[in-house]
Amino acid sequence: MGCASPNPFHWKDLADRPVDKVCAQPGVSLATDGLSYEVKFLDSTYQVDPSNCRITELYPDPSRLLAEEFQILLIRYLVADYGGPVSDREISEKDLQGGVTFFQGPHALHVEPIIKAYGADPEAFESRALELGANPGSYGDKSMKFCPFPEIPVTYILWKEDKEFPASVNITFDKSIEKWFSLDMIFTLVLVVTNRIVNRF
Repeated sequence: MGCASPNPFHWKDLADRPVDKVCAQPGVSLATDGLSYEVKFLDSTYQVDPSNCRITELYPDPSRLLAEEFQILLIRYLVADYGGPVSDREISEKDLQGGVTFFQGPHALHVEPIIKAYGADPEAFESRALELGANPGSYGDKSMKFCPFPEIPVTYILWKEDKEFPASVNITFDKSIEKWFSLDMIFTLVLVVTNRIVNRF
């Protein structure tokens, strides 16, 4: 099932992409119908069907409504140039080329729902993150490294609220993300992961 469908130009980009290049992306395989792709995202698997311009969740919740932003993200991943392997060099959004000016105002990284849901309870954040396949890190009061796509790690660093300071969340990326996605898709990636963490879709 889905919400609004991505613009046709996204689907055209996918339809024009050679099948072997799409299937070379980590976590992607050709479906048994030979016409669509199966894609891993966090703990879930999706079928992306360019012939019918449709994306459905295969596992674990086939009835899940898929936000347009999420559908666009999956397509852009399928048509992206390979950006791996992971460099193990972590950077913030401000370290990305153009990031200082881009990630402001309406493009500030979407972390407020994490702060509201888990700012007083880092252990609950860890528990939810583990459900999505994340691994614990060593930063902040609690940090969790998610792999929305196999070679595109995103780390959420939660600082618990206390008597002096409100809760906050920082995000780091592997340096290689610049080779995968443009800034607007990095923004979308965080939007999607945050919403999945707080069960918004």
